[in-house]
Amino acid sequence: MTTNEIKLSVPDWSLLPEKPLNIISKKLEDCFDVIHARSVCTSWRSILPFPSYLSRPSYSLLTLDNKGTWSLEKIPLFLFRPRALAVDYFLGRIGRDESEDLPYPNQCSVKVEILGSDSRFMNMLDCQIFPLRHQYRMIGCNAKGYRGVSVLPLNKEGGGDFVVLLNCSSVLMVLRGNEMRWRRFQTLSVHPCDDLVTFRGRFNAIFVDGDVFGFDPHFLELYPLVRLERDLTCGSSTSLVPSGDDELFLVELIVSRNKDALDLMSRITLRVCRLDVDAGQWVVVKDIGDRVLVIGDLGNVSFSAKELPDGCGESANSILFTYGPSNVTCSYKYDDGLNCWIYSRENLVTMLGTSPVVALRVER
Repeated sequence: MTTNEIKLSVPDWSLLPEKPLNIISKKLEDCFDVIHARSVCTSWRSILPFPSYLSRPSYSLLTLDNKGTWSLEKIPLFLFRPRALAVDYFLGRIGRDESEDLPYPNQCSVKVEILGSDSRFMNMLDCQIFPLRHQYRMIGCNAKGYRGVSVLPLNKEGGGDFVVLLNCSSVLMVLRGNEMRWRRFQTLSVHPCDDLVTFRGRFNAIFVDGDVFGFDPHFLELYPLVRLERDLTCGSSTSLVPSGDDELFLVELIVSRNKDALDLMSRITLRVCRLDVDAGQWVVVKDIGDRVLVIGDLGNVSFSAKELPDGCGESANSILFTYGPSNVTCSYKYDDGLNCWIYSRENLVTMLGTSPVVALRVER
């Protein structure tokens, strides 16, 4: 068989009739399988709807003073890596292309800005992609002390009425979708709120003094959790990291005041706890299994290192911070001798950029 004959034997999928295409579309479970199918031709794009998982629904909410509006967006987060760049990977949001100037209109791309180079669009069809979770962001929010927002539906199906909780550090503000106005939530602590997340259908908040509370979206019950004892004489901060609906982790970053330390990184240790839901208390752990916890401005996420090629530079049972005093990320592993989590130089990961996505490079 000649080369020309081989080329002629390759099927033209754009000629597939509509009926079998509709059958195929019902079998596509992964949203990026749908994206690949939509890239075949214009007719396929007209038949296959854009995946709802990749959409970014937006809700217009009144500001706290009722004199303007903010936009609340539900944004899916992904970890992705170009197949041609084995040492680079990215964490962030993937958007829909609407520009006809791009090679794949109405598909997916990411605008990447790497230090020292011009911004460029990266086509998602050329990437390995791993979905993480959805994140809510309040666009245009200028509330004093604003640190983040969490949202829960008031029914298990996720439709209809919803509750928004706004973390303004010194105060929590609550808004119900059927009322569309802000109210001050009951005072839980005299100290600022360090972090606020949702887990298993509840809001969970931790405060600077170590108080931790969980409460359902109807606010009918308050679930005080065992207080986390903290040494307030040291500089510290806490982050809550849900791992799906399986586990909720608490990561406390502690900065020692030891002046003999050679650099800032050697003065930082971590304490990691897992929530025992039944007992309502935190259990200190030194092993988080095959997970990698990522903590940063784009949200705190957890993923399995087994699912990633070479762990994308991160081995299992480790914690990665995507912010810090330098462009080298802070990766931590547990040290049995010191009985705490310490900075590890096992795999140095350099931050090439942090906006609009976190761009990372593994230093081999």
